[in-house]
Amino acid sequence: MTGLKLSKVLTVLSICAVFTGCIETPWDSLELNRYREKNGEQKNMGQVRFIYDSLNSLSLAGLMSTNILPLKVYGTALLLADEQTSREKLDGSYLPKVMQKYGFIRAEKIVNWRSDLAVEPQLDGSKTLGFVRQNIEANILGKRLGLEVANITCAACHGGVTYDAQGMPTRNVWLGAPNSSLNFDGFLGKIYQGLIIALKDEAKFLKKMKEAYPQMDDLEYKTISKDLMPIIRKEIGKMAAASGKVLPFPNGGAGITNGVSAFKRDANLLSKEQKYNFNPHEAGFVSIPDISYRGFRSSLTYDGAYGIKGTERFRTVEKEQAYNPGYGAKLAELASFFTFSAMGNTMGNAEKAIPRVKEIFSVLQQNRAPKYPAMIDEDKALRGSQVFAESCSKCHGTYSAGINNPELLSFPNKFMPSDVIGTDPLRWQKVDKSISDYSQKTALGKHVDAGHSMGGYVAPILSGLWYTAPYLHNGSVPTLWQLMNPELRPSKFQLGGHALDMQDLGIRGEINEDGKYVYPQDYTPWSLPTDYDTSEPGRSNKGHEKQFSRLTQEQKRDLIEYLKLL
Repeated sequence: MTGLKLSKVLTVLSICAVFTGCIETPWDSLELNRYREKNGEQKNMGQVRFIYDSLNSLSLAGLMSTNILPLKVYGTALLLADEQTSREKLDGSYLPKVMQKYGFIRAEKIVNWRSDLAVEPQLDGSKTLGFVRQNIEANILGKRLGLEVANITCAACHGGVTYDAQGMPTRNVWLGAPNSSLNFDGFLGKIYQGLIIALKDEAKFLKKMKEAYPQMDDLEYKTISKDLMPIIRKEIGKMAAASGKVLPFPNGGAGITNGVSAFKRDANLLSKEQKYNFNPHEAGFVSIPDISYRGFRSSLTYDGAYGIKGTERFRTVEKEQAYNPGYGAKLAELASFFTFSAMGNTMGNAEKAIPRVKEIFSVLQQNRAPKYPAMIDEDKALRGSQVFAESCSKCHGTYSAGINNPELLSFPNKFMPSDVIGTDPLRWQKVDKSISDYSQKTALGKHVDAGHSMGGYVAPILSGLWYTAPYLHNGSVPTLWQLMNPELRPSKFQLGGHALDMQDLGIRGEINEDGKYVYPQDYTPWSLPTDYDTSEPGRSNKGHEKQFSRLTQEQKRDLIEYLKLL
């Protein structure tokens, strides 16, 4: 998650495998354990796991081979980097507020919780949703090491804020909605900035850490100060000498991720030089998707690169199959391996997490998007349903007739070659043969047909389109109206912590004197916005233009009104 490796920091822990054989044995998060202690095992723990289960990523092997830092180290680094501008007391309790600046949500309620399956957790907005911890301790050849570590869960990316009828964001969350404000680039950059400050005066940093976390015991303090800090100094030095960045690739900004490059890094597919030198063209960006109706997919990811073993990758899925538990279990096998690059899991532990992901998928398989909260012009929507049926359904699926809560009935999983759809090709181009070759040698190959350079993208399911801006696979267009009118697409715009434009559907904003699409002056975003520049690699806002050229402006407005219902 952080890009700062513990592999060299805790290499000695590999000896644990010799003596205990437990190197890949994972720990459940403190949050999941506490939920069980309070509520016991529930009828279905899918949603509980979605928010609290680290899915095996908290293990010694995970800590050695991936990019998780001890919480108190990066927590203190964030506080150090932030204290120049904040007037609040900067201790450990302030950390969730710092993290909110980078799109982590301090949720007050989960709106679509299935109380018939599990007791709803009590949230009060004081903690970060989708962020879990565990205290680990190991006794290696007589040397005791102890750390509090943390990682994200599914809900960090796929638990998004809901909006009221005026398009204003709330502190309530819909599980399955994209977190379009989550900004790993900013988060990691701020940690890096804080560690640069820390290494200028290490004693001051350690003192600050003790003040911020007074409950820290002597074992953890000794592990960090004696065993960890010398390696952090060395690793930060390498980053500073090479590119001055934590990651060797751009991660995209608010609501945008780069799982392809993360996969290559974690699979050691990058050369020694590539691991530290920043490459702006390693930019296989995708916008975090809504995961409504996932059971209708025959492959996963925008380019369909993850397919079910032994089945046709791009084929129509009908409602009966989409809701079949056996089919959902197959898709869950694919999704389990996303924990490799998204959560820093090992391939072995990703495979072992499949039963847990199946439980998650059993709830999400029929997940629907939240209903549009404002008024609908029914006459426009009815006309728009006809426009959709005639112009959109062949690629984006067939919905039940009329405008009374339309339901997806059939989805074609239509693959569109890049030269036909015209959208930025860098995402599918970066899924190269090295990924496919690696996958076949690991546990991933047993369950997933991992393709390479598919040559285009799968037309997406459009449910929830009203709240999932920005649009196109790389999140390069802020509103649906701009998408339908390519001449209006801005070359630069703000993203993250935004309100919604309930007429044009998308990010609420206005064009400033520099031609940039910015938030209204009277709006204060709930997280720090990032700038999206469509001239940069992987960020082109071209494509899907011919499809709209056949429609009149009135038809486009009618279509938008109908899309609000999906």
